[in-house]
Amino acid sequence: MARQIRIPVRSFGSEVGMPAVPELAEWLKGKRGVEADLTTYRLERSLDVQEGVAVPAAGGIFYGERLSGAFLGMEDGVLVGEPGIDPATVADDARFVRARRKDAWVALPAPQRLGFRDASIRDEEEFSETIADLYARLMREMRDQGVQGHVLVADVADAIELEVLAGRKVLFFPRNPGTFDLELLLEYQDTLVLPAAVLDRAPDLMDRFRVRKLVLLDAEGKDLAAAAAELADPDMLEAGGYCEDDCPDYWKSLVERAFIPR
Repeated sequence: MARQIRIPVRSFGSEVGMPAVPELAEWLKGKRGVEADLTTYRLERSLDVQEGVAVPAAGGIFYGERLSGAFLGMEDGVLVGEPGIDPATVADDARFVRARRKDAWVALPAPQRLGFRDASIRDEEEFSETIADLYARLMREMRDQGVQGHVLVADVADAIELEVLAGRKVLFFPRNPGTFDLELLLEYQDTLVLPAAVLDRAPDLMDRFRVRKLVLLDAEGKDLAAAAAELADPDMLEAGGYCEDDCPDYWKSLVERAFIPR
């Protein structure tokens, strides 16, 4: 049998729907003595389905409600007072995730997805910088509790968010790469994330930008083999995933396909 080169799988998040009341009640019985609620349940479920994933990420867009509650000076998503953060609950979540898997990242909606509006600062650029700075502080609080890094699930490439937040421990995930400004993203991030179906976009982007890691979403073995043959060494490749439904089978299948025959 020909040897295979296994390619690590990276998670960009795993969405979890609302459980039925009996299911949640049964789950809570096993959490006596632990601070736990619906968001904690969804964090745990999002992570537990990622067996075999090399770089797991708890959370997803659903975590936005919890995150929004950590911002001070807000009323119904509008900044009306002194901006600030109360990191206590997200720090608790970080410790919970760390206890489940020591290698886990956390996936959050990028700042723009929260839809915050300004009625206090009265300057759009300063407001965006303020929110991004507060985001950075919240993420540092979570990493101080043992979270390995953060995925920011983004719909648009925002220069202020990228400048303030992109880094070694913060990876922006373009949810819709077909409409996302990948050129702007790659000015700040050296990881290129592309659906395997549009691998033909990679050569031009990799020629023009310094790309250290190529992550192919929902890749088959043949996609990874083509990338390794034409674009990057296998150690530059990852198979990426972002699960919106049917997550147990999704991750299992992705891990099984993440190899290059040789």
